[in-house]
Amino acid sequence: MLYHIRHILLRAVVALTLCMATTACNDGDGEDAIAMEDVRVAFTLSVADASSTRSANEGWDNYDPKQPGIEDENMINTDDLRIAICDGMGNIIGDVETIKVIPVSDPSGTIYAITGVWKNAKDNIARAQKIMIVANSNASKLSTISLSDLAYNLDTGIRKYIPMWGVASLPTLTLGTQTDLTEQIYLLRAMAKVRVDMRSDMASYGYSIGSMHINNYNTQGYCLPKNYKSANKTQDIRFDNSLNVLNSREASIGLTDGKATYIPEYDNTSTGATPSTITVDLNRNGKHEGTYTLEFRNYDTDGKPTGTPYDIQRNHYYTFLIYKEDGKIIVSLHVRKWNKRVYDEDIIM
Repeated sequence: MLYHIRHILLRAVVALTLCMATTACNDGDGEDAIAMEDVRVAFTLSVADASSTRSANEGWDNYDPKQPGIEDENMINTDDLRIAICDGMGNIIGDVETIKVIPVSDPSGTIYAITGVWKNAKDNIARAQKIMIVANSNASKLSTISLSDLAYNLDTGIRKYIPMWGVASLPTLTLGTQTDLTEQIYLLRAMAKVRVDMRSDMASYGYSIGSMHINNYNTQGYCLPKNYKSANKTQDIRFDNSLNVLNSREASIGLTDGKATYIPEYDNTSTGATPSTITVDLNRNGKHEGTYTLEFRNYDTDGKPTGTPYDIQRNHYYTFLIYKEDGKIIVSLHVRKWNKRVYDEDIIM
């Protein structure tokens, strides 16, 4: 049975405090005093719906879930977190610096209390319309490249954290006062998740998966969706026109039976695109039984592909369940937004 994934996006519950005064913002003259033209930001970043407390491992490299969608793939590298203030067009007008992150114990999951300073904000505070978060994306590179060019390498077996991005609208900010942003910020994963399982009863008939590969995949991906600038909140991002593929195609990457593989977005639908497929070698009683090709598309009841292929899209979870019935290998394909079911198909081969 395929698992139902509970969350599409990571929820960042934000209580945003910006304050400014003529000399300092009610912090006296101590270490936490705010300079005359600075803005201090304080908020909580929460990974909601986590199934357990923070695990002992430090990153995604040790990811080996008993159920897909657990906390490890939600983790934030607090040393790689950029918080930016943007204008209405999504252009960065200021950065939150001197960021302090304190983990807070909470039954619902991992919560981080974050504070930082928007320095020299006076000249731009009237233009502030959005707050944008870029996580796990080597954001230090943004000093030399633009947001739209921010990319990551797949680095199979090395990468610890999934790159993420989110945005929310800011209310009108007033100098010298405290502003609380109560709207939730959602973080969107920049990778897709692919998994192939064999139905549990197949083992009792002597079947096992010998090897599997994804044929045609990208080794690099963009951290932000294509239309990030136009979004006032992460939920504004839709599937259409948001695919942001960084063409870096390689021939093959291995899959492990019952474990997830994470890959960048891939274009399966454009004219002339080289389709991405999955090759599965099936064994029975230790001997090779057959090789089967799975496609990211619909199939009819006769096993013939029909309709438009599915792009491999960020924050989507593609699961294939293999079983044999009436002499045919049947694959149940489920495509979900990592918690919300989009469509299901039965593939007969």
